[in-house]
Amino acid sequence: MFLVFFFLFINVIMFKVIILKRIVPFSLIIFIVDQVVKLIVSFNLELNSSIMVIKDFFYISYVHNLGAAFSILYGNRFFLVIVSLFALFLIYYFLLKNKVFRCFDVVVYSLLIGGILGNLFDRIVYGYVIDYLDFCFFGYNFPIFNIADTCIVVAVVLFVFDTLWGGRSEGNC
Repeated sequence: MFLVFFFLFINVIMFKVIILKRIVPFSLIIFIVDQVVKLIVSFNLELNSSIMVIKDFFYISYVHNLGAAFSILYGNRFFLVIVSLFALFLIYYFLLKNKVFRCFDVVVYSLLIGGILGNLFDRIVYGYVIDYLDFCFFGYNFPIFNIADTCIVVAVVLFVFDTLWGGRSEGNC
């Protein structure tokens, strides 16, 4: 089912050359890296176990997340799949509306799409998202996350900064 939506998404935007040449390949690279790392973690660690990388700071911890960020909406898999698909179609709308793509836009859209696809794939195939990056800051154990989460957060932060303080230069990438 996921592959049907994925290929439908790709085929619908084929007429946008910049998307095919830049955003889709970078999004796919992010998606593949995310999935490969998740497979490596899931094959090499037992569920709910950790490996210390930097004492009292960074661990690789294999957990299943049945919710969204910080485990909000825990157990609402169907809703989270619908939200992810809606987000992808909303991004598609903005891609169609945008006539000029800066390199910055390519990076932001690639990070966002790749991250959404990585977690969407997990939710559809496994029923949960595989998380593994575990940080502890000054005694606070930050919620465990993954590469896809990181890409989504970085994309949103870049988008907000660009919207609030960035100029909209007219440059092609």
